Formats: sequence, structure tokens, C-alpha cells
Amino acid sequence: MRDIKVKICGLKNENDVKLCMRLGVDILGFVTEYPLPVPWNLTRDETSLLLKPIPPSYKTSIITGGIPEKVIKLACELRPSFVQLHYKETLEDTIIICDALKELDIGVIKTIPPVKEDRIAQFGTTNIETIVEELCKTNIFALLADSRVPANSSEKGSELNLDFCSQIIKLSIKPVIIAGGITADNVGDIVLKTNAEFIDIMTGVEKAPGQKDPQLLSRLL
Repeated sequence: MRDIKVKICGLKNENDVKLCMRLGVDILGFVTEYPLPVPWNLTRDETSLLLKPIPPSYKTSIITGGIPEKVIKLACELRPSFVQLHYKETLEDTIIICDALKELDIGVIKTIPPVKEDRIAQFGTTNIETIVEELCKTNIFALLADSRVPANSSEKGSELNLDFCSQIIKLSIKPVIIAGGITADNVGDIVLKTNAEFIDIMTGVEKAPGQKDPQLLSRLL
């Protein structure tokens, strides 16, 4: 079986960070200064305290959003391995952020929203093929296919849109991370049906927002 990379998002405390490192999670994700009031949101100072003890051998990501200047400044201060854009950033915003952070060796992950209206606002089209093609021309590290939007991000029980994720994976020449409703119970089926090599989990390994469940995480991994 091929190696599946795992990104765990919504980390809020030192114990969960240590748990993820101990279990071999590939990328540790911290929601930082996100523009909407989501349960996992941290200030930059809170994220900085959690990032400092993490050895360089582990990859980290901040999940944020906003105008390029704000995102670039936040990344320069925190120096994560990756910045995940998960708000209303346009293609032009994404290019500016990618080019600036490339000089700092910080990769950018850009979310392709599942809602057509959001795709039009960010990319000027609803066409997935066009969006993927344009993003792959940039200095982006990876694309994120997420079946959820911020408004329902904390809800459990939602199902991942397999067709949406599979289409992006087939079209992209860059890595594709899939997210939304992945759990220990369905992860095997999802990986087989989408051919995903990179998965992102948040609520699927939680007992409450921001509190990871060691048993669920162990089962999933």
C-alpha cells in the first residue's frame, strides 16, 4: 500500500501536538487569526508558543485567510512549513502570497471551494478544470479539495464529496489534499475511491472542537 500523508488540523494545545508527533502525523495544522469565529482559532502568539518546541523534522501549517499583506506578515513571523489559504483569497491574491513566501521556503496550500458562488468570486469561473490549471501554473505547493466551508466546518457527520475530490486529483499536476468528513471508519474507503495520497482531518479525530481523541487518531493512522 502506498504511503498516505496525513495532516491534522485544529491543534490547540501542547498535549495534542505531542500526540500527533508521537503517532507520526506528517503535518501539524494550526488555525491562526482566521477571519471568521471558528472554534479552533488561535492568536499568532498562541500559535507561536505551540510551534516553538516542534523540532524542524516535523512539518507545520497555519490555516488562515485575508488580504495578502496580512497573510505574508503572519507567515514571516511564525515561519511554518506551509500556509493554507482557506478563506476568500482570489487567484491574484494566491499568486502574490506564493511568490512572496517562496523566498522564505514556505509552501502555500490553496483551497478550491465546493460552492459555485465561492469559485466565481475567487477564480471568476465555476469550471474546476480551469481553476486547477490556473493554480498549477503558480508557485503553489498543493491544492486542497474540501467538502466543507467555514460555516459548517464544526459539524460532524457531513460526507466528503468523492466526485469533487477525485476530479481535482485527476486534473492536478500538483499535490492534492482532500478534506471534509474523513474518519477512522471511512478513511480506507475514501482513499481507495479517490486515489488520494494526502488527507486532512480535523473533526474526524476530535471529542470536542480543539480536543483530539487519542483513540480516534490512533485508529485512523
